[in-house]
Amino acid sequence: MRVVEADREPGGSVTVWAVPSGPPECPGCGGAAAGVHQHVAPASRDVRCGGQEVRLCVLKRRLECGNPECPVKTFTERAPLPPRCRVTPRLKDQAASEVTDRGVTPAEAARHAGIAWHTAHDAFAAAAGEILDAPLAPVRHLGIDEHRRGKPRWHRDEETGHYVLDADRWHTCFCDLSGNRKMLGQAQGRTADDAAYWLALAPPAWRDAIEVVCIDMCTIYLSAVRRMLPHAQVAVDLFHVVQLANKTIGDVRRRVTREKYRRRGRSGDPEYGVKNLLTRNLEDLSAGQFAKIIDVLDTDRYGQQAAVTWIGKEKLRDMLNLRARVTGSIPCERDVRARLFAFYDWCAQNDHVPELVSLAETVSRWEGQIVCAVLTGVTNAASESLNRLAKLEARHAYAFRNPRNQQRRVQITCTRIARRSQARPHTVTRTPTRTVTRRYHGPG
Repeated sequence: MRVVEADREPGGSVTVWAVPSGPPECPGCGGAAAGVHQHVAPASRDVRCGGQEVRLCVLKRRLECGNPECPVKTFTERAPLPPRCRVTPRLKDQAASEVTDRGVTPAEAARHAGIAWHTAHDAFAAAAGEILDAPLAPVRHLGIDEHRRGKPRWHRDEETGHYVLDADRWHTCFCDLSGNRKMLGQAQGRTADDAAYWLALAPPAWRDAIEVVCIDMCTIYLSAVRRMLPHAQVAVDLFHVVQLANKTIGDVRRRVTREKYRRRGRSGDPEYGVKNLLTRNLEDLSAGQFAKIIDVLDTDRYGQQAAVTWIGKEKLRDMLNLRARVTGSIPCERDVRARLFAFYDWCAQNDHVPELVSLAETVSRWEGQIVCAVLTGVTNAASESLNRLAKLEARHAYAFRNPRNQQRRVQITCTRIARRSQARPHTVTRTPTRTVTRRYHGPG
């Protein structure tokens, strides 16, 4: 098209007048026009210019075909815009790019473009579909985690009278832990069948390329992995192992406080004053903090139960600290199992503490997966970070109307960093490790 005039309206908006520049040809026979039948000037909303709204008016002529045998009597000049277009394609592309690349909500993108919400959302859905429908890239390490979407939705079956679940409040997320650390997909629900169904839809070659699957301490996902990925190793996120050990310390401290004082713990109790120190890493404690824990827990038999649980937690952490991320070298399986046996032996010697025995039993059930996580160094931290992004996206949207909108928005958000890195590759600068000269306290 060729711009012939641009006017600024009293309200500040800009009206651009343009005419088609190509020669008019009949779409029926390809012949020349015999005369002008009518003039039309359809208006379309275009991208902003200098912060002002722009309206594009295309002056087109409705022409008469000069061939009397042509079935097309009149035709309109062609313009690079769809017929009856009220919003230009580049304005839709801009609104879709605002949501896809910058994280703007469809409502905010629609307000900025001056279009309806459904127009901006449809443009975003079309742009997101091209990205999310791409074939899955090979993945060596797969992460599986769950994400809560809100309240479930039900409807009542008129024939049976039972309630049927329409939308589950839980979504299972699949993350690439070895490559660009993006979200690969989501499955509605968090049962073993839901996770297995998503894996079954993936190509067999993609499933065969997976070497390690990292999960939380969840038997549901373990069952799905064993069913669909029998060749892959399963690792447990070590953060949840330490979290379970810290929870055990809290359970013991609360129980012995009730047995000692016949009430809940309160400010001023010695055991209450060290509750936060008991959950910290031993190597991060100062000499004064370490001495405070010993003075408080070594006074009576109640404190000694919390002390042996704390020592058991540190013995378990000793085994977890053999991973390459901490030591800088590949761990030996014999050393890992030797420290794990030391943890079991300590729990057996102090079997009068039921919470410590329960911790040892749980670690024993997940022993193979914990050892695999220490040897391979695979962690589910990337899945947890994407879970945080999914929660932020839900807050921006003030919840979602349906699961499909949520999955689309969450997956686009969780692939934005990966898409930016692919568009602008950069060199990763690794921080060199520093030699630690600080003196550590040994467990026990």
